[in-house]
Amino acid sequence: MVGYDFLALYLSVTEEFDDNVQVLEVLERFEQDCASLEEALSRLWGPAESVDLRPYMDLMVRGESVPELPGFLLGVMSDVAVWRFADRSICVGVGVSDTHGPVVLVAAAGEL
Repeated sequence: MVGYDFLALYLSVTEEFDDNVQVLEVLERFEQDCASLEEALSRLWGPAESVDLRPYMDLMVRGESVPELPGFLLGVMSDVAVWRFADRSICVGVGVSDTHGPVVLVAAAGEL
C-alpha cells in the first residue's frame, strides 16, 4: 500500500476465518513473529517505542484530520512498534481488520 507520504507492506496475511478461536490462535502466532522482527530491528536501531494509535481514532471521530500513516494503520491495529529517524518513522505491528480476519503483519515507513 502506498499513500502520499507513506509505504506499508503486508509481510504476512491470512485469509478470513469462520472460527473466532482460530483467529486468536493465528493472531498469537503473528504477534510472536512481530516480536521476533522487532527484536531483530532493535539490534540494528536500538529499542522501539511503543505507540498507541487510539488517540488518532479520537481525532478521526471528532472529524479532525489524521496523518495518512496512522489513519491507514488504524484500519487493522491499535498500537505499533516505532523507530524514529530524522526523515521518517519505521513501524511494525500486527492486527486484524474484524472478528473474522484477515490477520496481518505490517511494516510501514512514513510520518507518525
